[in-house]
Amino acid sequence: MTVVLCGVGADTGNVRPVPRVDDAGRFEYVPIPEKGATTEPATYGSLPRRHGDGSLASLIDGIRPGSEGDWVTDAADVEDHAVHRDPNLDALTYGEHRPPYVSTLAALDAGDVVAFYGGFRGPENDLKHRYLFGYLTVAASPTVLQPGMDDDAVADVLDSHPENAHARRYAAHGSLYYHDPEFTDRPESVVVVPGREPGGRLDRAVRLSDHRVGPNYYMADDVARVLDPVRGGAHGTHLGGFKPAVECDVDPDRFREFVEARVADATE
Repeated sequence: MTVVLCGVGADTGNVRPVPRVDDAGRFEYVPIPEKGATTEPATYGSLPRRHGDGSLASLIDGIRPGSEGDWVTDAADVEDHAVHRDPNLDALTYGEHRPPYVSTLAALDAGDVVAFYGGFRGPENDLKHRYLFGYLTVAASPTVLQPGMDDDAVADVLDSHPENAHARRYAAHGSLYYHDPEFTDRPESVVVVPGREPGGRLDRAVRLSDHRVGPNYYMADDVARVLDPVRGGAHGTHLGGFKPAVECDVDPDRFREFVEARVADATE
């Protein structure tokens, strides 16, 4: 069985400032801003902070949907902007279009784990080390929606996952963004990963990286010894820069034990 680490969430290209992990490991999961039509009801102003008062909008000075164009800095506009909640760690569903991710996730089976990491500023400085902040257990084999698929077939799959961020886009846009030639000149497949418990947001973030070479962060040796990533390199297992999908040859139960122990250590 397999665990795949997926790099997601707010980053320097779309949200500022980048979220921070405090010295007790507390954090806020800040989704990226939605870049088009969606039926997603959650906005930065409606999602409450888990730690502290107010909404996620109170942590944000600006957003840039799609990581392109001008920054949106008006506070009311930030509050009202829909989030692209992917993964949705309440409904335990995840969708992805990045080709290396699609091929890796499509190979998963029920009982495997998809874990989510992001770049967070730490308590000591603004370096964006990689922290694990949630996961889901795969409920059934993921479904790949390929460009050119029959619309009814696509709709049938997405109707089964109504809280998936790509299903919410489909409901508002009338097609998958990454299948629509008016949206992209390079249509891509989208994979939908159905999740189940155990899973959800962690109570504390678990740091994965311990060193940096240029803009790139690498997995800590003690983490790698447990998670056993399939690929390494001269500096260890790469976690971005651009965050890769990292396949790990670790039993899901061992992964959960590792996470639970690290979270327990942070809360003592």
